[in-house]
Amino acid sequence: MKRVILVLLAAVAILFGDSVSAQLRTSYFMEGSYFRNELNPALAPTRGYLALPVISGLGVGVNTNFLSVDNLFYQKDGQVVTALHNSVSADEFLGKMPETAKMNINANINVLGLGFYVKRSYWTLGLNLRTQNDVAISKDLFRALKTLGNGRYDLGNTALGSTSFLETYLGSSFRVCDWINIGIKAKFLVGLLNVSTEMDSINANVAADGVTAQVRGMLRAGGFIFSSKQAVAGQPIDENIINTDLQYMLNNLGSLGGAIDVGAEFRLLNDHLRISAAITDLGFIHWSKKSHVAASVEADFAYRGFNLETGEMDGDSSAEMTMVGTEQKGYTRRLNFSVNVGIEYNILNNHIAFGLLSHNEFASNNIMPELTASVNFRPTSWISATVSHTFLGGVRPGVLGCALNIHPAGLNLFVGMDYLGLAQVKYNDINIPRYQNAVNVYAGLGFNFGRPKALRKEYEE
Repeated sequence: MKRVILVLLAAVAILFGDSVSAQLRTSYFMEGSYFRNELNPALAPTRGYLALPVISGLGVGVNTNFLSVDNLFYQKDGQVVTALHNSVSADEFLGKMPETAKMNINANINVLGLGFYVKRSYWTLGLNLRTQNDVAISKDLFRALKTLGNGRYDLGNTALGSTSFLETYLGSSFRVCDWINIGIKAKFLVGLLNVSTEMDSINANVAADGVTAQVRGMLRAGGFIFSSKQAVAGQPIDENIINTDLQYMLNNLGSLGGAIDVGAEFRLLNDHLRISAAITDLGFIHWSKKSHVAASVEADFAYRGFNLETGEMDGDSSAEMTMVGTEQKGYTRRLNFSVNVGIEYNILNNHIAFGLLSHNEFASNNIMPELTASVNFRPTSWISATVSHTFLGGVRPGVLGCALNIHPAGLNLFVGMDYLGLAQVKYNDINIPRYQNAVNVYAGLGFNFGRPKALRKEYEE
């Protein structure tokens, strides 16, 4: 049983640790970037491109509404201490914590990609490896950790959702008329791994002699490493439920799904004003019965003598968990989908543009809204740069985004970051961004080719 639990936790940890940003918002108004097509299929880059594994898309992205240095570290009596230090009052710390702490981590690794023009229409196809992960944590958890006062704490709205899948796609962007672009992208999905919790109750009881916790609920998992034959209803979960034999895993790739991206761009006022909107990743994966594992979970924990500030365990602790199989059947999960709306106004013959992007991600347990303003510089037809700032999503002033795209014939180099905190605080002689609660870095090297004659005049210097 312990082996099963450890492997499940390790699988989730791998998904979170290896995640990269699926959508770099700062790239939305960068005309030469092929990453903008992921945010809106109507937005085509200025040239065709070839993307190769790893080098053409590599990054990391985490978005939260609570993890920032300013929330977790405090300046007291000339030194920096953690939020759990006794010099930091409970009101001071808990006043900065949301009722539900949220974290989203998305991944999109380009395995192979190709984009090309056929006359005035743009086509793209490729293969991606993706993950979508979200966590919700009750504020009562932070209250319990900070106050350690006698009482009962309800953590019932704590939840986890994690999905990993392969995505192959075919998309097109085309002009309905001179001022309207329409884009559509169809995706075929192969589910690799899905883990989710459905908690009935999570309660913690704090008393003078220690802390106890009880967990009751469901754990659901699906994917090519699981076998429902080892999870019999009413019986404890068999430790052989996970099979990492290559032939077995290939034969177990039976969880399939589909999704669609749709978008549009409207060019107005002699192409000075551009309004665009898109919905991306609108779809689902049906997780096969033969690779589905569902179990009821009962866990009881007890901790005594644990010093939260030093991390030392001075007393005793105990933990018991039982996982009993329930009816094994196929199930369907929707993807996290996004809604993007952009407004852009360009001046000086399109060399400078001001953009405003509304990005809303609808995860399984929460909604993450963002509003990003940017200034975009296009000094030549093959260089573009952007500076941006996000106003919503818990991002404070002084946290900027920036990106550089060099895209002459034959080469497309992109480096970008959505959140870069300028205000710093020193902790243990290390400067850490003070207000930054998200990380979203992306770098890629692709290879450009071909631009149709009909479009060349639009991108002259």
